[in-house]
Amino acid sequence: MNRIFFLISIVFTCGIQAQVTTIPFEEDGLVFIKVQVNEHDEYLDFVFDTGASTGVLDSTVAESLNIKSNYSQNAQGANGSQTYHIATNQSIKVGGVKLSNANLVLVDLQKLSQRSGRKIQGIIGYDVLKKYQTSFNFQEKTITLYENDNPISGLDAYTKIPMKFDRTPIPQMELTFTLRDGSTQKGNFLFDSGANMSLLFNTPYALKHDLKNRTGKTIKGKARGLNKSTTYTKGTVEKISLYDFEFTDIPIDISEGKEGVSASSRYTGILGAKIINRFDMVLDYKNELFYLKPNTKFTEPFEFPTSGIGLEKVEDKILVSYVVEESEAYQKGIREGDELIKIDGYDGKELNEWEKHLKQDQKETTIQVKNTKGKVLQVVILLKRMI
Repeated sequence: MNRIFFLISIVFTCGIQAQVTTIPFEEDGLVFIKVQVNEHDEYLDFVFDTGASTGVLDSTVAESLNIKSNYSQNAQGANGSQTYHIATNQSIKVGGVKLSNANLVLVDLQKLSQRSGRKIQGIIGYDVLKKYQTSFNFQEKTITLYENDNPISGLDAYTKIPMKFDRTPIPQMELTFTLRDGSTQKGNFLFDSGANMSLLFNTPYALKHDLKNRTGKTIKGKARGLNKSTTYTKGTVEKISLYDFEFTDIPIDISEGKEGVSASSRYTGILGAKIINRFDMVLDYKNELFYLKPNTKFTEPFEFPTSGIGLEKVEDKILVSYVVEESEAYQKGIREGDELIKIDGYDGKELNEWEKHLKQDQKETTIQVKNTKGKVLQVVILLKRMI
């Protein structure tokens, strides 16, 4: 499971040269944009993330650009507290907008890149969102920034939903959900487009409401944050209602974290990209409003785990990042750290292609792997929905 899970509570102010701009993006589970730092010629690949309370730059990239930390601060991440090293007074250009006196947290993003299968050189969100009304169009693959005081035409086609902030720059939204036992509950969820999943329930809420025993069949999974990996339980809920919008038969994650945002009792959990990206939207932080309109992905069925194998791309190798012990793949000898060589004749190195091969429900699949001792194995497994 590719998952970028970034929530830290560092907030800085920065100056910005005000102008409206349209920014093209690529969608690869998450939203990727091109960013210039300190007017260097090289454009960098950043994730645009509503869960990023401050800008982030990969530490290796920072070194290559001669950007050095001159400040440190302890902050809460998704999986716990850590000291972050910060380069203050940096210049960031996003489309036609230039953020001056910006601050960048310098973090090693290599593991996130490996799990994503593509280069992640930085993360940006709140620094832009707090200054502009921000519109996302997933058909045209564009982000458009509007001045906060200017009305945007066409908003009558969207559903207006209240936005809440509670001691965090990450917006929150109320959702209603129906569990597999038929009970319906409400909760307050962080709106995090950088979390590559549908819905996560925080540990305190999950324990209080015994979610593991109320979400149907479950399996264990593993998520990678900025500084560590954590385990979680994956199950399903019957229905999610987001004001006038409903989704049925949805995979969910149940946190087991004991520190960080996912262990907070202030929130029910996190709403992630696999639901957020089904809407074209305008985010108006100044007036605390979401505007949502279903896009072409709205009615697509959700993806469920079918192989029990997690993948990552390390240099030019496709490796197994974890294996669910209840899976047929585990029973036939596939283990964490194994190198995947071929699947149904495909031997390329595109992580997305490997994942597509492993998502074909009710398909018998042949996988060739090299284990950590160098022995090559060939196994045949039946892909099938596991939860």
